[in-house]
Formats: sequence, structure tokens, C-alpha cells
Amino acid sequence: MGQKNGFDPNDPIGNLRKARDATLDAWAKAMIDLVNTETFARWVGATLDSYLIASAPLQNLINTSMKTSLARLNLPSREELTTLARRVTNIEMRLDDIEIKLDQLAHALRTQTPVIVEMLAEQLEQNKQEGAELNGMEQRLTALDHKADQMLQLIERLQQAALEPVETSQKRRKAPRQVPPPDPPTPEEVKEDHAIEGF
Repeated sequence: MGQKNGFDPNDPIGNLRKARDATLDAWAKAMIDLVNTETFARWVGATLDSYLIASAPLQNLINTSMKTSLARLNLPSREELTTLARRVTNIEMRLDDIEIKLDQLAHALRTQTPVIVEMLAEQLEQNKQEGAELNGMEQRLTALDHKADQMLQLIERLQQAALEPVETSQKRRKAPRQVPPPDPPTPEEVKEDHAIEGF
């Protein structure tokens, strides 16, 4: 016998499967139609609001008791774990940024190393040349310093030579004239002096 309207008497399990699928499809259509209505949406919203309002004091009580219990057990609370997770996430993001910047810096160093080495070599060569020039200038300054010392010594000698005749002439002027001592009195003068004293 052939199948009639999808029913096969020789396959009872297949018939049950088909009936199950048809029933599920009908229920799915009915539920989709029910859920998509505005009335159902209002009813679900009102139910959730009433549930949240009724459970708020109980939830607060549970949260408070849970915080107290966790604090006594030296365990972190949900807020502390959330804060820690945010900080760890921020640290991971910063580490990723640092890793990217380090990769960029390493790439820049790899590409710029030959240029930097060449610039350093040029700078070293320039420093050597400037060092040689400075050594030459230092030798010239030393020679000039020696010549200046010689000139100062010569000027001092000339000043001393010019001052010596003036000092000798001043010494001659300042020296007192030596007066010759008086001649000793003659015997006649001595007699006259005694005669005058006896008068």
C-alpha cells in the first residue's frame, strides 16, 4: 500500500516523528504569534517590574549579608573583583600599547642603524680634525704665552734700568753734607778763653 497524506502504516515510528514535528511547528507558530503581540510585551514588562520591586529588599538583604560574610572570611566581594578585573584589563591594554610601541621602535632602530653609524663615524672624524686644530692652537698659545713672559721680563728690566739713575741722583740729594770738624784750638786761643773767664 502507498502512503496517504504522508501516513505510512508500515512505519509507526516515522509516523510518530512526523506527528511530533507537525505539533512542534504548530506550537512554534502559535508562540511566535503570541510573543510578537503588544499585549504579551506589556504583560512581560509588568511581571518583571513587579518581580524586581518585590525582590529588591530581599536582594539588598542578601547583598549586605554576603558582604559581611565575605569580609569575615577575608574574601573579596563582587565589587572588589569587578574593580580588579577592570584594572587588569586596563593594564593589559597598556601593555599591548607598550608592546606595539616597542616593536615600532625596534623596527625603526633596525632600519636607521646604518644611518646612525654613518653619522657617528662622520662626527668622530670631525672631532678628530677639531682635536688636531685645537692641539695646534694650544701650541701657538703656549708659544705666545712664552713670548709675553719674555716681553714682561724685558719691560721690567728696562724699568729698573730707567729708575736706577733717578734713585742714585735722589740719594745724592738726600745725603747730608759732611761738615769738616773744627780745628783744635791753639794755645793762644785757650789762654784768651781763660783770661775772659777770669775777668
